[in-house]
Amino acid sequence: MDADKLTSIIIAGGGLVGSLTALLLARRRSDLSICIVEPNADGPVDDKRTIALAAATVELLQQHGIWPDLAAESEAIKHIHVSDRGYLGATRLHAEDEGVTALGQVVPAAALNRALYQHLADLPNVLWRGGTQVTAVAQHSDSAQVTVAPVVDAAGKGEGEGEGEQLRCQLLIGADGQRSFVRQALGIAMQVTDYQQVGIIATVELAESLKGWAYERFTETGPVALLPLPNRQASLVWSVAADEADKTLALSDADFLRDLQEVFGYRAGRLVGIGERLQFPLQLHLAERSVAHRAVIIGNASHTLHPIAGQGFNLGVRDAISLSDQLARAADPGAYATLADYWQQRKEDYRQIIGLTDLLVRGFSNHHWPMNKLRNLALLGLDALPLVRNSFARQTMGLSHLAKGERR
Repeated sequence: MDADKLTSIIIAGGGLVGSLTALLLARRRSDLSICIVEPNADGPVDDKRTIALAAATVELLQQHGIWPDLAAESEAIKHIHVSDRGYLGATRLHAEDEGVTALGQVVPAAALNRALYQHLADLPNVLWRGGTQVTAVAQHSDSAQVTVAPVVDAAGKGEGEGEGEQLRCQLLIGADGQRSFVRQALGIAMQVTDYQQVGIIATVELAESLKGWAYERFTETGPVALLPLPNRQASLVWSVAADEADKTLALSDADFLRDLQEVFGYRAGRLVGIGERLQFPLQLHLAERSVAHRAVIIGNASHTLHPIAGQGFNLGVRDAISLSDQLARAADPGAYATLADYWQQRKEDYRQIIGLTDLLVRGFSNHHWPMNKLRNLALLGLDALPLVRNSFARQTMGLSHLAKGERR
């Protein structure tokens, strides 16, 4: 790439949110040149997570012809059951009651990564630079200057020596994850709330299919979520106390399943098998702001949520939608007014969703008697009041944001 040539947009990070943003922008603005800087050398990242896509996210993927590539590997969430261990309070959500075919879909993150990558390959105004990373950022009045260098792997192989290649762009988008280099280079501080919980994720084999049911069960150490997968399997996220995580992870398969069954109960039937187990700390990461001069950070670079209620990735999807909406009509993608409008729009969504997830984590991890009583009354009330339940369901499905115009 010619160092003197001005690229419209450079996106640091070709993961789910970065790739989706590039796709939305490239299709709406064929006049924009977009360069994706992605450290993974061999195509899209092989992400091992399983993610729950909100109904609004699925609708977006359908509109852009991506969903057919994922349908065979997905499993619909038709019902959601929320309960509190040891108490009677429970809430049930049903797709039929909300007027949708599914409340969401569960898909392997790697499959979505591949689909986005393949669709990007067909767009002439997108350049994918695999095996490279942003190593420096400089901001000028009319552009951002980015230094891009090949990634050096753990064995020291690569061409990371030297000053790297200098690229100029009208707008730099940081979609490079929770440890975002772009965010750090821009001097944007990250606020961290540690919930003192660790999430253990795995694929669980069941004696019987979940038949479209997803479960969120609150326990003394945090929530346990089971999401439906094909072939009598479920995606597990088990929140445990931080000081118990290593011990729980080290259990034999049989002992792990026994303890999980005891905590979760038998609503989903018998748990008969467990796959590879991974763990990660459960924290809230929130950037003090998401925009800077000629730059914006999105997705996990801007916010990482507790997985309760499955809102994290879908919040990043709405970053991509909102940003593409703003840039669709911008003569200068990096103009101050454009980025200020984007940030003004996103702040309210962040406040609502982050407030909801934080309230759920704190409220359902607190086991003092008055709090137990209050949250069980809340679950019973939510189950008994259709209008309140509908409002909650539409917010978690992302449909309330589509009603406000975030539909592309």
